[in-house]
Order: sequence, then structure tokens, then C-alpha cells
Amino acid sequence: MLGVHQDEDPKVKITMFMAGLETSGLGWDVHLDFAKAVRAHGHCFDMLTTSSNRRPMEKHADLPVLPVSRLWQVLGVAAKPFLRTPGLMPAAAALTGYLRRGGNSIDLLHVEVAYPHGAAAVLAVRASGWAGPLVITPMGEDTIVFEPASYGFRRHLVPRHLVEWTLHNAAYIRCISPMLEERVASIAPGTPRGVVPLNVSSQVAAAAEETGAVRIERRRAARSLLDSKFATAGRPVIVALGRLHPFKGIETLVRAMATVRDGILVIVGPSLNVRPLGDTATRLLGLAEALGVRDRVRWVGPVAPTGSLDMLAAADVVAVPSHVESLNKVCIEAAAVGTPFVVTETTGITAWVPDTGVGILVPPADPVALGEALISVIN
Repeated sequence: MLGVHQDEDPKVKITMFMAGLETSGLGWDVHLDFAKAVRAHGHCFDMLTTSSNRRPMEKHADLPVLPVSRLWQVLGVAAKPFLRTPGLMPAAAALTGYLRRGGNSIDLLHVEVAYPHGAAAVLAVRASGWAGPLVITPMGEDTIVFEPASYGFRRHLVPRHLVEWTLHNAAYIRCISPMLEERVASIAPGTPRGVVPLNVSSQVAAAAEETGAVRIERRRAARSLLDSKFATAGRPVIVALGRLHPFKGIETLVRAMATVRDGILVIVGPSLNVRPLGDTATRLLGLAEALGVRDRVRWVGPVAPTGSLDMLAAADVVAVPSHVESLNKVCIEAAAVGTPFVVTETTGITAWVPDTGVGILVPPADPVALGEALISVIN
């Protein structure tokens, strides 16, 4: 695709663009590890982002920040009712300038998330005249629609057309699961694509290679810390980890706690305020109160990547009750530290679960089936 002959040195310069990427985010370590791995093969790999409207960006040597003019920020906000995001136009303008200045040195442009980042990249490629290949990795919100949870950009007219336009204009689409590949095939059947799951951090990969003795000690230390913080000693612990959004199906898990009578549910992750449903954590804790299980439900809030791995190691079982999801790396991370999981059949990871023996599949939105599966693992 890059015009490199087999007898030539196939070193290339790859640039990854993600608007608003922050070094404090949960995915930062994964991106940094991926960059190091590409460079270890002798290639050049740069990451680019744009300044955030929310707060000043933290400077990092591996993450150049493209400036965004105040004018484009204002235009982005004005277009939000149609685009459903204020960041598309500022990101496109910033990347356009970058490609005009130094695009000739880039062999391949990679964008993770088709909307709005991918759409911004296609606009920038068109406006700058850059002629290289654009590779896009779409995520669940780009292709999946789940109306009850107000999830998916394609629920809206303009984003739906822009997602289709973006995927049609990619040189290649990286699909993170067979489920996502099927959805991409229905949207952009003519665009070359392949299934390459999301990479995990080097920390997770290292945990998967630990000896049994080291893993046992990791789990013992993690559980001891959890017990001291959340009064879980002597009780089965179920952990749900990830950003709290209605599509994650945590309300089903809260309902299942009526069945798992001895268990304590520890919910880990930042809470999102989703219109018209409101703050997700507040809604979940209110449901737990109404069901009489509030004393056995703990919401931890967001944790650092190292802390999240410890949370998974401390659990007796990890629950992933998503209504629908394009992959779910938490299952991989749980398995890496020796914790079994229960996951719904409507997540992308389930394409691989039956062959592993480390997880149980259950139907979505079924608290009885979920509760029974959790009890079977705990027992």
C-alpha cells in the first residue's frame, strides 16, 4: 500500500491523530506502548492531538499538541447542534495546517475513532491535498446504535452520513472484533478491512506471563488492600470496571445482586452524565437503594491504570454486563491477572471467549442469568 518493494527497507513514518487525547487518560499507556513497539521495529511513529477546550493540555515529549484557533473553536461550538460534537471542525482545521506544513514526510496517517476524529482527518486530507493512505480504527460509538442508552453517533442524521463518508474514504479499516467487522461491512463494504483487536498495555502483557506464585501473591496483596479500603473481607467480591455509561448495562448487575446475596459489588470507573438519563453513578446507586442492596454496592470512581489492574486482581469474578459493546478489553485484563469473568453475548470479545475456558457468556439485560453465572464462578 505504501509503494515499498520487498527488496527495500520497509521502514515507514506513521502518524496517529487523536483530537483531545490526554496523557492522564486510561488509554494513554496503551498508545505509548504501541508507539514504542513500532519504533522498536525501526519505523517512525508520531502521535498528534489538539488542545482541549476544557483545560490546558499537559506537555509531553511523545504527544505534540496542534494549536486550535479561537475562531475554529467558536465555529465548532456553533456547529454542535448539527454535528453533535464541538470538536470536529477545530480538529480538521488543525490537522489541515499540519499536513500542509509537513505532510510530505508522512507515509501513513492512522486515526483511532471514526467520528469525529476520522471525519476530521478526511476533511483535512481533502483540504490539504495530502495524498497518502488514511487508516481508521472505528469504535463502538461509530457503528453501534443503542437507543435506550442514548448511545451511538449514527442515531443522528449528519453524523450518520459523515461516518459512512469517512469509512468509504479510508484506505483501510482496522476492525477491533468480528462483531465490529460485520457492522463496518454493512456500512462501507468496498473499503479494505481486517480484524485486529485493540492492544493491551505492556503492564497487562507482563502480568499474563507471571508465574503462578507471583500471580497468587499479586492477588493476595490486591485483595488485602481492597478489604482494608472497602470492608470486603470474607465476602465474595464482584468488580465491574469501565466508564459508567448506560450502554454498559451495570443496572442489570445491580439487579443481579439481589441473587448474589453474600457478594459485594465494587464499581470502578468515571461516571458520565448522559442526556436524558442523567448522571449514571447517581442513577445506579439510587437503584441499589430501591432494591435494598445499597449496603453491598461500592462505587470507587476512576482509578489509575495500575490501580485498575489491582482491582481486577482483587476480585473473585469480573462482571461485564454490557447491552452491546464492540470489544471490551477488561475481559483480557482480568484473565491476565487470573480472574475469571462473566460477559454478555453482545460484546465483541465473545468471539474468542468459548475457546479460552476463562469466561462465561450470558444474555444481556437478564439479571437472573447474570446472577446465576456469578454464583457459579464464586462457588
